[in-house]
Amino acid sequence: MTGDVLRLTELPPLRRDQVIERLRNAIIAGHFRPGDRLIERELCERMGVSRTSIREALRHLEAEHLIQVEPRRGPVVSRVTRKQVAEIYEVRALLEAALVRRFAETASENDITELRRIYGDLRSARATGEVPRIVAQTTRFTEHMMGAIEHELIGDMLRKLAARISVVRTLAIAVPGRLEESGRELAVVMDAIERRDGELAARSLTTYVQNAGEAALRRFDENEQAESGGRSSSRSALLSTSKSGVARK
Repeated sequence: MTGDVLRLTELPPLRRDQVIERLRNAIIAGHFRPGDRLIERELCERMGVSRTSIREALRHLEAEHLIQVEPRRGPVVSRVTRKQVAEIYEVRALLEAALVRRFAETASENDITELRRIYGDLRSARATGEVPRIVAQTTRFTEHMMGAIEHELIGDMLRKLAARISVVRTLAIAVPGRLEESGRELAVVMDAIERRDGELAARSLTTYVQNAGEAALRRFDENEQAESGGRSSSRSALLSTSKSGVARK
């Protein structure tokens, strides 16, 4: 990974928050892979910040379950399991259905107008195919509704899941055709919101999330099979080399 992905070139008032955001985005975008070590000294050099700032950011990302501290290895990017992917989408469907229903029924006209604007930005991001932009705009879409309905519990639970939702969302996006399909599904949700049909919005949102979950699991299985095949090939090559060495002796 090149240094410019992480390098901080500004001195904002909330520098710690910028460090957290930059590291989080690097993990979500796949610049750091599951199992990769996050070495404080290297991060300090790349980002141009103190070790204290890095440690604070790592503690925050650990609380978001994006990283975990392993014995003798230190902080590493968390590995997500198939069960966790399924559970994240299951819980997300329940929470976001409740969110969109409440938003459609109670949001002000200005709130809906602003959501339409964000939806337009999301469509533009989807047209580029740039995963970080798509993830960021999709997150904005949800966060706007969270702010508008002022439901403390829904908002709190979704914020705690936000980082992990973004990570597994990249799995679904990687499935051929899913980006176009999800765009059509989200258009139905947006239309239901604008017509103030909370039930239809909730049902359509549930379908959108469930289909995304199926795509994410399919991609997860493909990745696991590819990695398993790679490991098998490596073992076979090693065994073959060992046998050749024995034969020569």
